[in-house]
Amino acid sequence: MKKTFKLGEYCTGGIIEIKINSSKTLIEVRNATWEENKTIEIRQFRWELDSFKLELYLNELTTSYYASKIRDWVTINAGVRSAFAGES
Repeated sequence: MKKTFKLGEYCTGGIIEIKINSSKTLIEVRNATWEENKTIEIRQFRWELDSFKLELYLNELTTSYYASKIRDWVTINAGVRSAFAGES
């Protein structure tokens, strides 16, 4: 599963692309330039172990608003349920 966030001036480079593998355990974050869609950096995070590191990295790339929107998309699409909401 893949989603591209084109954030322009609100993001280093302008584009953040998120890929979730089929087992929904590995998250790949690709940071790219706006003009040429040229890769600046790619990082991988294991969802269950590195979710906090993922959030910190997203906050380095973009504003906290967009970082939370991207993290929400990952949370929903990685099949994670909130323990606080009483879901398993």
